[in-house]
Amino acid sequence: MKEDTRKYLRELATASTIGFQVVFAIFIGLFIGVWLDTVFDTGHKLALVFLLLGVAAGFLNYFRFARRQQEEESRDSKK
Repeated sequence: MKEDTRKYLRELATASTIGFQVVFAIFIGLFIGVWLDTVFDTGHKLALVFLLLGVAAGFLNYFRFARRQQEEESRDSKK
């Protein structure tokens, strides 16, 4: 297999997992918040806080991925 094809497939696999990472971060945050709400009987306050933390964590993962891709593209264009 050509090196360009391998690189393309590797980038495609990485890009397809980033969506799952964002969704899982949100659901994990929500799950922890709901569980803590049941433990401490706080209504839905902790669920909302941890949902927002999950959203922030998911988009931080996406931002890191995008920055890494941009650095790789600029490195490849310099060669």
